[in-house]
Amino acid sequence: MPLFGYKIVWFCIKMLTIMQICSAEQNVKQKARINYKLKVERVFDDIKSKSLSHCLIFCSMQQDCITASFKSPAENCLLSSYDTIDDSGSGPGIPEGLVYADGWTTMTRIRYPVFHAVGQYSAYSMTFEQAQQQCVDYGTTIASPSDLLQARSLGYHACVVGWLSDGTNGYVVQYSAAGCAFSESIIYYNNARANVYCKLN
Repeated sequence: MPLFGYKIVWFCIKMLTIMQICSAEQNVKQKARINYKLKVERVFDDIKSKSLSHCLIFCSMQQDCITASFKSPAENCLLSSYDTIDDSGSGPGIPEGLVYADGWTTMTRIRYPVFHAVGQYSAYSMTFEQAQQQCVDYGTTIASPSDLLQARSLGYHACVVGWLSDGTNGYVVQYSAAGCAFSESIIYYNNARANVYCKLN
């Protein structure tokens, strides 16, 4: 085959791959955080991108990329393996890996059916009733023990005690670590106040 023919084949294969990625991205659920961007130490790549959708495609082409921050018209696209779905961090509702930045949009791929939340409260300060309402305020419902176990089966790991729909509280982990008990099931506590696990509808 002439060299020109090889170039056409290569181009067609590349375009088909991009089209498949774009099609897959349309079915991927994302969580948006407006006016927030990734902290510098969380970024593994900083590239130029024409749009947020292109930025997300670049992220999908990177094996470890979960989160992308984009700003227009500067065309900045920041890529990261940091998961911003859980809202616990430096303050209520603010993941510790993000910083306020006007004009930025940060999108994170949703990988698990639950997320851990502090919401408007400080850590470990919610009653069960407040926890239920916090999930409602997010447009979700409080997660059940089976929801949390399903998330663990998909790789979810969160060593933070949160309320569940049956009035119990606990957490699930994938491995043992300092300050975290290990079990292949839910590690239950009997706390009067805790954070909460919400179910993504």
